[in-house]
Amino acid sequence: MGETLPIFSTTFNGSAQVEARAEHLSADSGALLLREIMERTGIVEWMDERLLDPRNPLLITYPLADLLRTSVLLLGQGWRDQDDADRLRHDPSFRVANDTRRGTASLEPDSVLPSQPTLSRLVDLLSAPTNQEVVRDGIMEQALRRQARDSGMRVRRSAGGTGYSEPRGAIHSAGWPVTSATRS
Repeated sequence: MGETLPIFSTTFNGSAQVEARAEHLSADSGALLLREIMERTGIVEWMDERLLDPRNPLLITYPLADLLRTSVLLLGQGWRDQDDADRLRHDPSFRVANDTRRGTASLEPDSVLPSQPTLSRLVDLLSAPTNQEVVRDGIMEQALRRQARDSGMRVRRSAGGTGYSEPRGAIHSAGWPVTSATRS
């Protein structure tokens, strides 16, 4: 046996660490890295605040944010078929990466990923015209944040718009004028 070297620890769950070692708990430990990226960008929370969820709150098992995270994690790890969700419901990396609880609570027997039918209902929910607009805006939001970061502009939250700033008078690629400016 050799030494165990930690590769990284997550900020969303301090108990989760990715290590390089001979024993494999999961071939999908990249799900933890994807979750870390989702946490740092805030895209799931951004979309969760804006998406219209017509489900009855009394009948919800998985909050919308959990469903979004599961879908992104599965796609990001190369699992394109929703039937794969049923095979991966008990995978420890996916369970830890998807759960909002800290520590090892996500590894408890009753803590599993959403099933294929539940994820299919998410696709139906996202296909509503208002939600399609939110998904498009979410992609644009992330692209604009990246562009702002790469060009040295500070990213900050604004009440009614995107979270970045450009020089006053500039025009977004989306066509609307920018009204605030801050350079780092």
